[in-house]
Amino acid sequence: MSATTEGMSVLAEFTVPADDFVLAETLAAAPKMTIEIKRVAAGKTHVTPYFWATGGNFRVFDDALRDDEMVLEVLTLEEHDDTGQLAQDVEERFYRVVWEADVPNLIQGVAAVKATVLDAVTSETGHEWEVKVLFPDESALSTFNEYSLEHDLTYEARRLYRPEKPADTAEYGVTDAQQEALEAAYHGGYFAIPRDQTLTELADTLDISRNALSARLRRGHRNLLEQTIIHEESGGS
Repeated sequence: MSATTEGMSVLAEFTVPADDFVLAETLAAAPKMTIEIKRVAAGKTHVTPYFWATGGNFRVFDDALRDDEMVLEVLTLEEHDDTGQLAQDVEERFYRVVWEADVPNLIQGVAAVKATVLDAVTSETGHEWEVKVLFPDESALSTFNEYSLEHDLTYEARRLYRPEKPADTAEYGVTDAQQEALEAAYHGGYFAIPRDQTLTELADTLDISRNALSARLRRGHRNLLEQTIIHEESGGS
């Protein structure tokens, strides 16, 4: 392998059992809740994920989150109802959680090789995570595999490839689910004036709830703005 190839970044997409990732006890108690991690800060003794939660019973979820033996601190940063406003009937919440990392897990393995979690979303059952990680090079990926074997951690690799375009490395901050929703809305005429398709009709075509689609579109719009218009304004200031 040439030095040039060795230094090229690698994208890995894999499925991880909840027990080997984060918030396993919480997901077991509230399996209908969908969690979408936006950022993970990992240290030697703590992991701090920032994530959106939507689609489930927040009373059960919050109780389970605070009762989780591995969770040290829970902070709600933002919450919205179906209209996108702050509300009592919550449809989605944005959390910051400090999670104890004394037990080896894949997040620790990712942090150890200076890789970056670009996307992490729970499955429909809550038993697994769909994770996308950017490794700085093949050596880092190899070290991560060794860490996983050493600590008996399991995951199923679905795809390994080198990023060829900005979207591969999540330059625009949009997850696969958000991209699917935005593209369906665009092609279905949801953004047309007047609209060719209602939110409910669009949700039916994607086989998700109206509330879940509303949250997905809203987060997708926010991510696009943060990584394009807002990002450019900040960079130019």
